[in-house]
Amino acid sequence: MSIPDKDNKYLSPPSDARPMVDEALYQELQPYVDSAKALARLTYKSLYIIDYNKLNFLYVSSNPLFLCGESVNEVMSEGYQFYYRHVPDEDLAFLHSVNQAGFDFFKEIAVSERTEYTISYNFRIVPAESKEPILINHQLTPLKLDSSGNIWLSLCIVSLAHSRELGEAYISAVNSSKRWRLSSKSGRWKQIEDLSLSEQEKAVISLAHQGLSVGEIAQIIHRSEDSVKAYRKALFQKLEVSNISEAIAVATSRKLV
Repeated sequence: MSIPDKDNKYLSPPSDARPMVDEALYQELQPYVDSAKALARLTYKSLYIIDYNKLNFLYVSSNPLFLCGESVNEVMSEGYQFYYRHVPDEDLAFLHSVNQAGFDFFKEIAVSERTEYTISYNFRIVPAESKEPILINHQLTPLKLDSSGNIWLSLCIVSLAHSRELGEAYISAVNSSKRWRLSSKSGRWKQIEDLSLSEQEKAVISLAHQGLSVGEIAQIIHRSEDSVKAYRKALFQKLEVSNISEAIAVATSRKLV
């Protein structure tokens, strides 16, 4: 991958997908910010909202992971330059490829369905005054479109990566098990086998949803506690989550149980 110039255009939408938004419409966005603030209070993850019209951030949560040692106000004022300050060049090139391929994918989706997909990938960020990068998982979901159907706002959720995987990106559909993986060779998305859970994994999800402990689940499904822990670990990897609460939420929303 080529190394990017330090230019916002490198990570901006392609010219044919750039939103056209009247300044007056920004007066209507407070409900989106309020919703993101409420969600941020309920999770340890970092949240922020990208504005593809102004190429900056509409909102950044105070959860520290994504801030890289900076304040919310500093990150807000930097906007896209935050990426160039804290993301290694190799990872910036990867973000560029995901960005371009993502907009290409959404062009092929009906406008009414464009907010029903999530892109997920890992990349590294380097906190201020540190040489050691942190591998994060980044999930991006279109939040609001302009009048022509172009993506205007996207909600981003950042957590510590649950795997060491780099250079891979996936798209998943809401309320569906369909998934696509970005080919590093062609730069295009290829649909992959629908995600499915084993009967044991489904049982673990269902029983955990009822509030049962690992030991209680083990007794009900007649397996050892170590086996239940192994099923949980497999679930976390399949669903790209880091705990059982997230696994329940993803499995339920994607109708896997």
